[in-house]
Amino acid sequence: MKRYFIGVYNLANCVTFLGIAAAVVGICFADNPKLAMLMLLISGICDLFDGRVARMFPRTDVEKQFGIQLDSFADTVSFVIFPAVFLLAQARTVWTVLLAIVYVFAGVTRLCWFDITTDGNTKYFSGVPVTCMALFLPFLYAVAAITGFSGVTVAAAVLMLVMSVLFVASIRVKKPGSTGAIICTLLGLGSGAVLLIF
Repeated sequence: MKRYFIGVYNLANCVTFLGIAAAVVGICFADNPKLAMLMLLISGICDLFDGRVARMFPRTDVEKQFGIQLDSFADTVSFVIFPAVFLLAQARTVWTVLLAIVYVFAGVTRLCWFDITTDGNTKYFSGVPVTCMALFLPFLYAVAAITGFSGVTVAAAVLMLVMSVLFVASIRVKKPGSTGAIICTLLGLGSGAVLLIF
């Protein structure tokens, strides 16, 4: 059968594409913290479940490899580029530009290292996954919304600096199982609800 378009467009990959779309919308509205954080949460939830959706159906080797590559590029857009652009939209100074560069370097390094060292079967990550930003950054803004904390941009910058180090730190981080995925989803939904209400 002739292909009219390259790529693989199964349900799991469509979930990944939805996460990328949310990140692009977030980048477009990076000067609106609440909307941007909601889009980051959506990207995170899509990333959390696309792999689980993929494992529900039989896949060819090509479909598996395409899904792996797509997921890595989606992580780059959603959890590396997006947060960096978001920070710069909040405060464009010499320090935030330098921090954004460091953050992107660390995030890209983490993803490249993961791609060449993981076999998909290990129960541990090497270094903190970049996807954690989809939970930590919106949670920070949700707390700020509730408490009225005015230094949230500085706190976000500090968080990104710490995460930059953790991305490339040679530490083992246990992968979240089903229970962990549920907890992360509930925390994310809770943060989203707070951002919508306050």
